[in-house]
Amino acid sequence: MSERKIISDSIIAFNQQCDVVFPNVEADRAKQLLQKIKNEVSRIELSISRSLDVSEILQLNNSAKNEWLTVSDELWEILSVSFDFYTMSNGALDVTCAPLFDAWKEADALSEEKILEAKLISGFDKVEIDSENKRFRFLTDGMQFDFGALQKAYVLDILGSLLKEENISDAIVSFEEESVLALGVHPNGKAWPMGIRNLEQPNEFVHVFSFSDQVVVTTGTEYIDMETGMVKSRNIISPETGEKLQQKMTVSVRANSALMAAFVSYIWLILPENDKSIIADQLKDVEIFECEYLDDDIRTKLTIIGEEGNDD
Repeated sequence: MSERKIISDSIIAFNQQCDVVFPNVEADRAKQLLQKIKNEVSRIELSISRSLDVSEILQLNNSAKNEWLTVSDELWEILSVSFDFYTMSNGALDVTCAPLFDAWKEADALSEEKILEAKLISGFDKVEIDSENKRFRFLTDGMQFDFGALQKAYVLDILGSLLKEENISDAIVSFEEESVLALGVHPNGKAWPMGIRNLEQPNEFVHVFSFSDQVVVTTGTEYIDMETGMVKSRNIISPETGEKLQQKMTVSVRANSALMAAFVSYIWLILPENDKSIIADQLKDVEIFECEYLDDDIRTKLTIIGEEGNDD
């Protein structure tokens, strides 16, 4: 029988490094699981990644208006969840805003005309969904989907189910510390700790989550590039205004579902406090840590919502 030890490996998925750690699995068994994970991630990328020329989503994007498009079960699942999140957030998370994201990638500033041009071909209200037949159609030309805000979380939820089906009790799957799945316990026998780094002092932590059989997702207007250690900017766009957020801020969320954690961490950057309160009333067993970087200070806020949905 192979020796038991901590087994780890890394793959590149959605242009990020994904680390997998098994602390209590035999080496041969871990290798088999790692191959299954790679296969599963590759399959998902071929469906929803905009970075692969042969992906399903790129074949569908920019389809002519009023053309009914039947999709795979994979794409339908994330599309349906995305529409639910769009409805729940009153449009704060909108995966049809690819034209806006693309416009901002190419410019440091956009004119009102350019923003309006992109908004005219964005918006879930311009997509008709046929749930019975698992199909949709764009109601205007130039529409595109971009699942970037949710795709890593979707992968983690799929991998979490896979590992549980394989009777793996303890594991970590991490996309560069931004989206992290923790199963079971740390080798020391306690829940897994997950530190949220200070963007100003990366060796320091502004908060530490303790979690087991859950996920922590961090979204921010800036992030630490794990390869270079440098802080880089990320465009977070308000679908309502078409403008990118200017404040330096991160939101980290612990939840039972990676998709829910990604959803909350994203919209918490965009929504006003009143809207956050409305959505918080619909959440259960969620921990939300907000960190805003001011000129000479850091402002933080921790919201813990228990099993009964009450803030602690």
